Amino acid sequence: MALTEPDYLKWLIDSRQPVVPVDLRAASEFQGGHLPGAISVPLPELDRRFAEIPTSPMVVLYCRCPLEEVATAYAFLEAKGYLNHVVLQDGLDGWVRRRYPLVK
Repeated sequence: MALTEPDYLKWLIDSRQPVVPVDLRAASEFQGGHLPGAISVPLPELDRRFAEIPTSPMVVLYCRCPLEEVATAYAFLEAKGYLNHVVLQDGLDGWVRRRYPLVK
């Protein structure tokens, strides 16, 4: 499983590089605040909604859950042929600890 640092993702977003954060939390949590440019595909719905996740550019999976749960989503997408995805190291909590912005 490939990981990316919150600092690197922040740089990508700030420099307007093509990247799609994918929030795996429940829709209600997503509405409470999410990463800039993120789309919501809750983890329990991934098996039927994965086609909403683009196959390019880079996709960054994140949630506020154990790494094992994100690893399951990562492996699922890989099995579906996705080659463009990584996991946000430390998830949403790592982003928030750095005081990076959330969008509501």
